[in-house]
Amino acid sequence: MELRNEKDARFIIRHHVTEEKLLHLEKGVRKLGFQSGGKRIMSIFLGLFLLCMAAKVVIGGTIGDALMMIGILCAMGFVFGTYALLKGWLDAKKQIHLQFEAGKMEDNYQWEYRFYEDGYEVIGKNEKSRVQYKNVGRLIDMSGMYVLVERGNVVRYFMKDDAVQGNSAELAGFLTEKCHLPMEQIAVR
Repeated sequence: MELRNEKDARFIIRHHVTEEKLLHLEKGVRKLGFQSGGKRIMSIFLGLFLLCMAAKVVIGGTIGDALMMIGILCAMGFVFGTYALLKGWLDAKKQIHLQFEAGKMEDNYQWEYRFYEDGYEVIGKNEKSRVQYKNVGRLIDMSGMYVLVERGNVVRYFMKDDAVQGNSAELAGFLTEKCHLPMEQIAVR
């Protein structure tokens, strides 16, 4: 694929991947996952547990005992869900570290994004691609990092201060206009 002329780009981003940036992205993705369903599931387990325990006290007898057992199962679901979330977070940190070290060997951590009026180009050591804005499914502002999720779940990300041509505030407006999508805001520490 032949790349377009760099001087025609409206915005140019040069992104160097670091382990800290990968961890920042992972925290945001985990938070998005929890907001989109995990929180609801955990709340349902906890609510059912409390409801079943209250019903045990009010109803009593064999039916109350059955409700108490259902409540205990819900409590176990809540506890195992919490454990899975914590274990997933700890495992993700280890996995990111291992992937980052492997990527350093391949020297695949320099990326350039060029944004034009009709699409953007992604340039890396092993990739040169052109993407139309209609193929972007989500735009996320993740506390200092922009994330573009393309159809097919390809994730492109870069820090706001990685811009070498144009500024990040204008880029956010440009992307929301071209992609016809709102910029989701996720606060990550």
